[in-house]
Amino acid sequence: MNAPLGGGDPTDIHRRIAAALADLVTDTPGVPPHPYLSRHLAQHAARGQVLDDVHVPPALLAWDTSASVRRLLHGQDAPHQRQEWLQTWAALEPFARDITPASRLTSLHLAHHAATCRRTPASAPAARAAELSGSRVTALWSDCSPPDNVWSITDTAVTSLAAVTTPGEGALVSGDDHGVVRMWRKDGTAAATPLNMHEGAVTHLLPLSPGRLATAGTDGTVAVLDIHHNRRLATVHRRARTWVTSLALYRPPRAPHVLLAAHSDGYIAVLDAETYRPVDLPLPSRDNAPVLLAIVHQRDDAPLLLCAQGETISVFDGRATFIHARQGSRVRALAALPEPGRYAVGDDAGNLTLYDTARPSREAVRAAVPPGDALSRLSAVTVDGQPLLLSASTDGTVRRWNTTTALPVGDPLRGHTAAINAMALLPGQTGTRLITAGADHTLRSWLLAAETARPPRPRWRPVTAAALAGTPAPEPPPFFAVASGATTRLFNIRTGDQWTLWKDSGVTALTWIQNDAQLLLAAAMSDNSIRLTDPAGPKGSAGTRHLTGHYAPVLALETVPLPDRTILASASGDGSVRLWDLETEQALAVFDDHKFSVRALASAQTSDGPLLASGGSDGNARLWDPLRRTPHRDAIRCAQYNVNALAFVPAASGAATAQLATAGQDGTVKVWDIRSGHPAKAVAHRDFGDGPLTAVTSFPHPGKRTVVAAAGRSAIHLWDVTLDVVLLQIAVGRSLSSLASRTDPRALGPATVITATGGAGTMVFRLDHELL
Repeated sequence: MNAPLGGGDPTDIHRRIAAALADLVTDTPGVPPHPYLSRHLAQHAARGQVLDDVHVPPALLAWDTSASVRRLLHGQDAPHQRQEWLQTWAALEPFARDITPASRLTSLHLAHHAATCRRTPASAPAARAAELSGSRVTALWSDCSPPDNVWSITDTAVTSLAAVTTPGEGALVSGDDHGVVRMWRKDGTAAATPLNMHEGAVTHLLPLSPGRLATAGTDGTVAVLDIHHNRRLATVHRRARTWVTSLALYRPPRAPHVLLAAHSDGYIAVLDAETYRPVDLPLPSRDNAPVLLAIVHQRDDAPLLLCAQGETISVFDGRATFIHARQGSRVRALAALPEPGRYAVGDDAGNLTLYDTARPSREAVRAAVPPGDALSRLSAVTVDGQPLLLSASTDGTVRRWNTTTALPVGDPLRGHTAAINAMALLPGQTGTRLITAGADHTLRSWLLAAETARPPRPRWRPVTAAALAGTPAPEPPPFFAVASGATTRLFNIRTGDQWTLWKDSGVTALTWIQNDAQLLLAAAMSDNSIRLTDPAGPKGSAGTRHLTGHYAPVLALETVPLPDRTILASASGDGSVRLWDLETEQALAVFDDHKFSVRALASAQTSDGPLLASGGSDGNARLWDPLRRTPHRDAIRCAQYNVNALAFVPAASGAATAQLATAGQDGTVKVWDIRSGHPAKAVAHRDFGDGPLTAVTSFPHPGKRTVVAAAGRSAIHLWDVTLDVVLLQIAVGRSLSSLASRTDPRALGPATVITATGGAGTMVFRLDHELL
């Protein structure tokens, strides 16, 4: 920094500052940088238009405390070429806000490996280059879709969105399923204190006069919010025992604007948009069914009110009503299009139809929506002068349509892992952004102009099951089975070889069975059967056997070693647990004590001999004696709503297992004494604040300690049960369906291999105990 910085172009000054500061960043990510670097280096690079991996080195990212990297990337005029680490961190950043630097380093390492070394063996040079000093893990295998376009994450599910104008800039308002309304800045940060507006979910948000916003909810109430002062003005309408199904701002002929609030019983309230007093308007009578509203303008700018109820769409011109169209099933979404008199309709059957009020409904244009793509929201926008219709789906995707031809425009916008609840359009200097809110508790941002032009992304099919081969001496085989869609593949994670086992059926669970000298793969198939395959044996039906008996999908499989053989256990949505003899292919026992679906299984050698544990939607964990084929004890009532996963907790001292960990829908992991059925005497409860826990595993740690790893909505949490300390939180930005752990005999010191499986992919990594 010896060069003078006074005078000259401010951009050039910031560029030189960024270059000088980058030289001060240590090459060791585990060493904290100077606070000025962590606070300001990324900002200097952004202002100097050199926001790249050279000026903001990877060693700094996990320590960055500036305005977030992802917001700085969103604000740049044009992307740079060298942003591999920055883009990786930007995708992960919303999920890593409140974790330690060691956890952030580890999360960044795994995310970068997943982004750059897909299906690459750990011994390959690319994988070695991706190693990050300071990480607590060694990545062995990755095949994941990274978190995409995350704008913010929320504790509750956002159910409505609206763009509003505030002093100085635009903003976004959201309503959630708890009745809370929040204001957001354009960079995704909170702009004001949340307000409790409704006693149910906020179903609709509608900007009124400048500075005011109407809110409506499932409590049947319409309220008004003062945006500038972030305060509730009044409740202007209430209709008991109904919910508000639509809001609209309509101007009758030769009259001031009115606020329309449609209800689930077909009633439409009409309020003066300024005074909020009731107004008489000759609206048509409605059936006792929910109503959807939209406003379209004719060529002379005269407004028409659209009312959709059931399968029928009616048009009100201020004086009379006429039926314009009928769908084949109930109308689910209704939106006005930019062109005069035109509107779009989505129905329960998945149809998307474009109508013109000036033409007969038989001339409507229907879009070719993919089968099974249930529409949840519709919205219209003009991008670069081109009118577009946006459709959000229950599968978490957004599609764009030409409003004249109803043909698709570009590729679907994929990112959400659950249904999209709401959409809003946020204008900005770089173009219009689409903000979407999903049931996965994320808000995502899409720059529509850039999204239309950029090349298609690889399509990631949700992973439904995965299993890493077991641990026979002297070391485990490197086979990794992954089921995605109707295809099940086998990977060798040491060589990179892969081959397809079958591609004719979906799989809901996988496990490996070491039976004598034979290694078998057990797969739960979509036809409720269990397929046993020897990957090294003959191909085709000659090398495959089937176990049948369940009458609902099998949700979990587990091997149970007995003194003289290994048997297989299966848990099903039919509420039963079955034990299978692999030689005779017959069921040894059927346990149907669970009242609802059985979601999880685990087995272990305990002081009472081999035991099998099961957990299910009835909220109970049960223990079974596979030798005697009887229940081991009464049910453990876990009080966690659904028991989503469970694992036996190994004793670090080498003694036989005596504890069981359960992961619940309430977001807690609990540890139980399997003899008494009561919580373990040590600390036996932990809430990570990461939503429902969906997977759990456990392993011993040197020093007579035990670690439980549990997966929540966005991270893997490693909890030292003995000391009641959270050791590590690995942000992955997605929920996981399973976690598995095993000792790694190839490691130089004590280490555990973790296999993590989720809908967005799989990863395998080694955890070095000495680094915890």
